[in-house]
Amino acid sequence: MSLEPILDVVRSIAMADSMSYWLIGTLTAVAFVLMRAMLPVKSLAFVFAPAVFWGGLTGLYAARQLGIVITPDEAVHTIVVSTGGMIAALFLMMCLVRLADAATRTRQTATNPVARARV
Repeated sequence: MSLEPILDVVRSIAMADSMSYWLIGTLTAVAFVLMRAMLPVKSLAFVFAPAVFWGGLTGLYAARQLGIVITPDEAVHTIVVSTGGMIAALFLMMCLVRLADAATRTRQTATNPVARARV
């Protein structure tokens, strides 16, 4: 099995035009500020920001490959489709964080240390 098809998709995603990069970068910066203000752990915003950016680029790539056209205006189309990809990427990242938290959580024993001391 070769990695060539996967590398072709990643290359196609990264070959977006400069307007798309600027729009997605601006949306990512706004999302970063909102995540930094709202998340209980502030460093998660630094983890989520690259995933949100690549999610926007992936949403744009998927819309082009599937032939989805929201509006004829290219800038508005880029914003709408990229926002959908960013939301999907953020949802995926939240699921992965929850999964990692559940996998690494240790349980406390259910014994009562005071009751054991009375015996």
